[in-house]
Amino acid sequence: MERDEQIAKLTSWVTGAARSHGTGHGAAYGTTLAGAPDDHTTPGRTAVISGPVASGKTALLHRVLERTADSGVRLLSAVTSAAEQDIPFGVVEELLRDTADAAGPLPLHGPAGTEDLVPTQTLMAFHARLAGLAARGPVLIAIDDVQYADPQSLHCLLYALRRARTAGAGLSLMVTRGPDAGATPPHVLEELLRQIEGPRLRLRPLSVRGVEALLAHRAAETDRSAAHASAPALTARLAAALHAATGGNPLLVRSLLDDHDPRRRGAEADERPFQPGDRFVRDALICIHRTGADGLRIAQGIALLGSSGPLPLLARLVEAEERTVEDVVAALGDAGILQGSRFWHGAVRTAVLESLDDDAVARLRRRAARLLYGAGAAPMAVAAHLLGLGPGVPDEEWVPGVLSDAAHTALASQRVGFAVRCLRLAEECSSDQRERIQLRSSMAKFIWRVNPSAWARELRPLNAALHEGSLPVTESLRLVGDLLWNGWIDDAATAIQHALEGWPGNADPAMTAELRSVRLVLASTYPTLLDQLDGALGPVRDGAAHPAGVAEDGILAAMEALHGVLSAGTGAPAAPGVTAPGVRDRAAADERLTENAERILSGTRLTEETHVTVRACLLALMYAERLGAATLWTDRLLEEAAERGAPGWTAVMQAMRAHMALRRGEPAQARRLAEEALEQLPPHGWGVGIGMPLSALIEARTAMGDHEAAAALVDHPVPEQMLLTRYGLHFVYARGRHQLATGRHHAALTDFMTCGRLMREWNMDRAGLAPWRVGVAEASLALGNRDQAERFAREQLAEDPGPRVRGLALRVLAGTRPLPERPALLDRAVALLQEEGDSYELARALTDLGTAYERLGDTAQGRTYTRRAGRIAEAGGARDLSQLHAEQPSQSAPPWPAAAPAPGPVRAQPAAASILTDAERRVAALAAHGYTNREIGAKLFITVSTVEQHLTRVYRKINITRRQDLPVSWDIDVAHTA
Repeated sequence: MERDEQIAKLTSWVTGAARSHGTGHGAAYGTTLAGAPDDHTTPGRTAVISGPVASGKTALLHRVLERTADSGVRLLSAVTSAAEQDIPFGVVEELLRDTADAAGPLPLHGPAGTEDLVPTQTLMAFHARLAGLAARGPVLIAIDDVQYADPQSLHCLLYALRRARTAGAGLSLMVTRGPDAGATPPHVLEELLRQIEGPRLRLRPLSVRGVEALLAHRAAETDRSAAHASAPALTARLAAALHAATGGNPLLVRSLLDDHDPRRRGAEADERPFQPGDRFVRDALICIHRTGADGLRIAQGIALLGSSGPLPLLARLVEAEERTVEDVVAALGDAGILQGSRFWHGAVRTAVLESLDDDAVARLRRRAARLLYGAGAAPMAVAAHLLGLGPGVPDEEWVPGVLSDAAHTALASQRVGFAVRCLRLAEECSSDQRERIQLRSSMAKFIWRVNPSAWARELRPLNAALHEGSLPVTESLRLVGDLLWNGWIDDAATAIQHALEGWPGNADPAMTAELRSVRLVLASTYPTLLDQLDGALGPVRDGAAHPAGVAEDGILAAMEALHGVLSAGTGAPAAPGVTAPGVRDRAAADERLTENAERILSGTRLTEETHVTVRACLLALMYAERLGAATLWTDRLLEEAAERGAPGWTAVMQAMRAHMALRRGEPAQARRLAEEALEQLPPHGWGVGIGMPLSALIEARTAMGDHEAAAALVDHPVPEQMLLTRYGLHFVYARGRHQLATGRHHAALTDFMTCGRLMREWNMDRAGLAPWRVGVAEASLALGNRDQAERFAREQLAEDPGPRVRGLALRVLAGTRPLPERPALLDRAVALLQEEGDSYELARALTDLGTAYERLGDTAQGRTYTRRAGRIAEAGGARDLSQLHAEQPSQSAPPWPAAAPAPGPVRAQPAAASILTDAERRVAALAAHGYTNREIGAKLFITVSTVEQHLTRVYRKINITRRQDLPVSWDIDVAHTA
């Protein structure tokens, strides 16, 4: 393949000697031949075939010898090897082994290894033997891998060729010469090859066309079918893939074909890259061994070092001369084994590494780490070798620092597992207790991201250091949040006291910010501990500006936003005699705080340092009832967490997203998200935070009518300390919803009242957290206490909550009023809930509205609302429609008219839908399912004005005047719209 020209040239060169001998040239040993130095008839000629390892030199030599076997040339051949290079006269003996007509053995003797001391008697005897053979016809000496020929034999050949040139004898020499990287060729070999008066051929790897020709040749040899042989496109694709995998090395091409024989016989080309098999790896190792005596050792260094060090460093690693390393790298590159200083195939690299025993690997890795560190290599490159050492890590001062730097670099590229291993090893190697604590703290933080179930175990040594008094002040404060999450409230109190005792009055700004952040964390999530500390941390809001040098949009600003929203933007109850901030002031505070939260989110990337910041901002948006923004940011961050392989982050945000789905009236989606969150983390990994996913799942199961599953969740064991946290408020409220739905009204009332009492005591009486007053009103109404129900409903309305909670309160208030007053209140509730997009509560309000109309005698209107409620409830996954009423109906007034069909898929107004454009139908479907105009615009990528124009045309076309009259079940997949 691509060797025809070289074969022809060498064949002509060999047969030229036979022709010259037949015409009388060189018939006598003393005849002098005329001709140019490269004439084929010139006596004492030499031809050299060189090239990379396994480039086909030997195959070419054999092919030429086969083609010239009948040319009349007497052939004397020898094959050398590195193992026989030190055997004196080994090549001479092999050349003359078949000269049976010779008169006895040659006097081959002389000091071994002294290439310049070959006795004259031996030189003349060898010359005489060849002269005798040449007298009867031309003689061709063929030596394969001449670089391994012993020096004594080379002296004999040089002497004979010089005499042949002088005497005009028909003697020629053809040799192959491969790489012998690092070795210094014998002086006599260089002298011999300078005598060249014939072809000097340098073989190159096969081109893609050459590989294609090899494929065709193999196909012919294996009697391939005519159909397959006539598929040039297939052959071309295979050839390109083989060339890419081997660099055109003929030996590797054939071995790869042998490894993938079934692929070659396939009827269709497989364009995936060829993967090396056992045959390929074995032949690649052969190529490495044949580069020279140092080839394997240098290849082992390359396999271990990779591309992290330059060639001089590699030379120091394997303790070889730089020139030798350069020669081996060049030879392996020519052979298709290396690409630059990297292995083409990982399987070959693995095989080379496996050729080292464990002690050798450890020795090389230790040396590599030291060399790389001394050369200023990247910390990750150094750390890779330190991690591979196991217990044999050097006991040197620089090791922990390099491992720590490597861990932080690894995190930037999302290699968290590598980072944790670095930190763990750094902790083991460090002799400085303070450094060990800092490393352990960082490691615990990273482990929660990838393996939250192991997190608590990693915190225990830090907790022990805290109680021993050896934990630095800054680390004590940073540990507080972790201890609180695990429910270790007393330990968190100890950490805070330890920090306060060791905190100097002139602490730096970062320290001051850290302390303020801890105060806000306690106030917004763990208020009982704040009370326990009895003002030791100072006021939650002291009016101080952000400390200089501390980023305003960090954890401090995020916690301020969360606490500000929970405390309704006031920061603290109004002092006696001071008028409490009005509704307008609270709305302005909410606007400012949520803008800050979104600003922080827009400039924050999800990392170990910021995930608490991100969570605080998302909660601030949710509790402020900015559900559109909260949902959008949470979905984006969930994608980011999934891309980074962070189950801890994902689980916590899924739990928050489940609560957002509940507030959007999507219990089925809330159930899915909460269940996924609980699957991501084991219960002990959640700590007190389990209240978030558990409460969402209880509410979702209750809304869907799966009361048995909800009851099991209510009885699920939870940390005792959870009920002392904000997460406990979610749980108690959800339990109250379950109690109310299952007829345990007194228990429900107790839960809602408890929730309200704690929210007021903890200064987080925010309806966006838990609308407990609505719950109290519903439970009171169910118990027949209409006065109490009306009082709490009106109290909720007086708090001026967001439109969604206002709609909830109006629906319950309607149940407390005389029947004629109910439709107006319920109409307002429907409008608010539809505008806010709470499908489940909208269905409940529509159900109440339908019931009111039926009891007022307008059966047709009542059934219209009732059917629409059923469609909306089913679309959101709420199957137990008997729970949709605020006022529990008597048996004489069933919630669903007897004539009404069971809720199911309804295709409302097909004729009306057909007259709408696709854009109008999409907008109308989203509006019918409760999306606001702004949310519709964001979902469909259109402006709010365009949404309003579409809705105006829809109302006109289908002859309605109100948003709540839009049909819900047009053939539009709302979940996947846009």
